[in-house]
Amino acid sequence: MIYFLKAIIRAGLKRRGITLVGTYMLLLLVSSILISLVEPVGTALTSFDQALWWSIVTSTTVGYGDLYPVSTAGRIVATILPIFMGIGIGAAFITHMASYLIERRDKKMHGEKPYKGSCHILLVGYTEETEHLVEQIQNDETNATRDLVLLADIPRHPLPELENLIFVRGRPDKIQTLTRANTGQADRIIIHTGSDEQSLFALINALGLKKETCEVTVRCLSSQALDTFSSVPGNFETIMQMTAEMMVQAMQDKVHIPLQILLRNEDDNEEIYYVVVPESTPGLEWWDLHNYLKEKYGHLSFALRKPDGEVMVNPPANEPVFKGYGIWLIALNRPMNLAWPG
Repeated sequence: MIYFLKAIIRAGLKRRGITLVGTYMLLLLVSSILISLVEPVGTALTSFDQALWWSIVTSTTVGYGDLYPVSTAGRIVATILPIFMGIGIGAAFITHMASYLIERRDKKMHGEKPYKGSCHILLVGYTEETEHLVEQIQNDETNATRDLVLLADIPRHPLPELENLIFVRGRPDKIQTLTRANTGQADRIIIHTGSDEQSLFALINALGLKKETCEVTVRCLSSQALDTFSSVPGNFETIMQMTAEMMVQAMQDKVHIPLQILLRNEDDNEEIYYVVVPESTPGLEWWDLHNYLKEKYGHLSFALRKPDGEVMVNPPANEPVFKGYGIWLIALNRPMNLAWPG
């Protein structure tokens, strides 16, 4: 309903819509004034508010019959203005609005409209796994309110029933189509075109358009292409062919996939997650933080990542931990809103 009302407002703001609405309003005003002037004194339609109500219900063919002209002159006004002209203008406006809605829907289905939002997750490319990948991303509570923008060279929107999945049509390795998907405002970019060559060009162009804080993940299909991807300058993560679940896990938690598989507990449904220390606590050491997370939340931490990229598995007990350090831990659910020791 909200979408329908918004569409009506946008349609009315078009030049033709404004003309039709303005003409209809003028018709109602003229009709109300004329009928109140020609009707005999003392009858219902000599009151302007009653005359306006009668003009509206008559022009829209509702016609309750509670009010009607009693004079010949009044009937002539009713025939020429509310009935004849009102029906014509109303039908023209409804036709215009319907055409606008159909055109808008058609552009959405064919990915012709550029995406103008921000802080979205951009999926570059479409393969047989894309639908499952979208499902996995949406199932992650950290992405519940994010828009997903699918940039792919396919004729129609593959999943139009998903409201927050926006389709932009075009070759994923072209700067023009990446720009139409508002790559520069994306928070995350996942490149999986199904072709290492196309993914490579998409990666190079995306790195040139993205903002500094945007995280990029590119899927590599062939081990022979890993060296080529590694030679591309820029901050991004290359992952080999894997399932959609593993890709999302890698994107969210920066976990080395073989390590994740070895450490995960299938019986308890535990997973490895990556969190960043948001606050600096003087004197905070690794073992104190490890015990705190275990006792308060039941999370088992096992590795530390410094801002310079150095990773320490099972760090020394007295290793200092500062704001911006990353921590890998094992938990039943994604750690959310952790209270850090103060």
